[in-house]
Amino acid sequence: MELVTESLVKGNNPRQADWTESIAVGSRKFVETIKENLGSRAKGRKILESDGGFQLREEVNTYNANSDSNNDNIGVQNIFCWHVNHEYTGS
Repeated sequence: MELVTESLVKGNNPRQADWTESIAVGSRKFVETIKENLGSRAKGRKILESDGGFQLREEVNTYNANSDSNNDNIGVQNIFCWHVNHEYTGS
């Protein structure tokens, strides 16, 4: 418990994507067992190797991988002014 408290106080606790973005982390056998037990709920998840261990997670895809120049900033051409009455009648 002291190590956890010390780590929190010092701010030495960076987010680790392997743990926070994975369904399971550990040995290959462990991750395979978890995937098998999840059945159809593990659809689309892959077993990935990293830093001497394995993870069950979705593959990371770039959001803008297929965008073209037509999807750039639309600027002021997408401005619409709303006229809102802020009075509340309390019905």
